[in-house]
Amino acid sequence: MINVTQTFLPPIEEYKKILQRAWDKKWLTNRGELLLELEDKLSDYLNISNFFITTNGTLPLQIAIKALGIKGEIITTPFSYVATTSSIVWENCTPVFVDIDKESLNINPDLIEEQITEKTKAILATHVFGNPCDVISIELIAKKYNLNI
Repeated sequence: MINVTQTFLPPIEEYKKILQRAWDKKWLTNRGELLLELEDKLSDYLNISNFFITTNGTLPLQIAIKALGIKGEIITTPFSYVATTSSIVWENCTPVFVDIDKESLNINPDLIEEQITEKTKAILATHVFGNPCDVISIELIAKKYNLNI
C-alpha cells in the first residue's frame, strides 16, 4: 500500500511573494536566483560543499554513471521508473536486468551474482513504493566483485 497524505501548502501570501521575486527577475528556470538560494541553504544545512539541484531523477543517475567513468554492463531492476534504464542506455552502457523479490518488489540480491560477467561494472538498485532494497546484501556483492554501487 502506498500511503498518501494531504499536500503541505505554505500560506498563499508567502507563496505569492516567492513567485513575485521570480517574476520580477524574469527567470523561472535553469539556475535562477531562487534555486541558487535553495542550494546554498541546503548545502549549509547538510554541511556539504559540492551540492546542486537537478530538474529530475534521470540527470543525477547519468551524472553518477559519467562521474564514476562506468563503461559496460550495469545490473539493475526491470521494475523501476524508465529513468533507471534510460540513464544507463544514454550513457552508452548496457542494462542487465535481475528479477525482483516478490515481497519487497526490489531487485532480488539472491539473483544478482548469476548475472555478473567480466563486462559488469556496476549495480544500480532502486527502492520501490517506499520499500528499501537490501542495500547491505547488494553492497557485499558489489565489494566481492569490485563493482560500483
